[in-house]
Amino acid sequence: MISSNSPCDFGVAVKFACLLLLCLLTIMPAIGLASLDEAYGIVTNVVDGDTFDVTMEKASEKVAYRVERVRLADVDSPEMDSEKGPDARDFTYAVLMNKRVFLDIDDLSETGRDSYGRLICVAYLSGFYGQPIAAPNFNRLLVDSGFASLDNFTNNEFDPRNWRSESAPQIVPQIGAQPKSDPLQKLGSDLQKNFTDDLLPKLSQSAGRELDRAAAESWKWIKNQINASTTPTPV
Repeated sequence: MISSNSPCDFGVAVKFACLLLLCLLTIMPAIGLASLDEAYGIVTNVVDGDTFDVTMEKASEKVAYRVERVRLADVDSPEMDSEKGPDARDFTYAVLMNKRVFLDIDDLSETGRDSYGRLICVAYLSGFYGQPIAAPNFNRLLVDSGFASLDNFTNNEFDPRNWRSESAPQIVPQIGAQPKSDPLQKLGSDLQKNFTDDLLPKLSQSAGRELDRAAAESWKWIKNQINASTTPTPV
């Protein structure tokens, strides 16, 4: 008979603790990415700076059509008949056209749509491995680049104050404000700062579908190990 404080019991306890830690480290990042992966698809048409069409590859319950029109939440780009409208459209085209975007669809309304039937979303870019990049989202990137102003609607779930990391400068453009410098000159430095301040620190948190599969396999292995550790050995 083995006593309760035997080295064997201690070893089992340590092994169980290590397995539990591995489980948490593997699964928790995938849970944090759930809203980013709500729906995604390929951008196949750009209407203007803040509106584009997505051919859906993964749909949520709010997605009703194969091709959905998306209106970016809480940002406002110049209209196409204004002087800056074509520039804003061209920027969105250059960044998104024929690229995969991940969509967090508004949950405050029942359908996630505005009065024109467009999905109200925060859009996330796709990383090197096809995973959603948590920050900066495209809504924020459009504002930072000078091609949109913030317009914080209260009829959706989103809060633009959450789009910035605490270390980033808290600059809130006003509705209709014009950039003080040429947006194309400012774009390079903004993108570089966004990359170093936000993208690199958070790439480890953006494992996407590959992490989901790895988490499932890890959990299966962990359960087998726990069962093996706790099953009494026949005498």
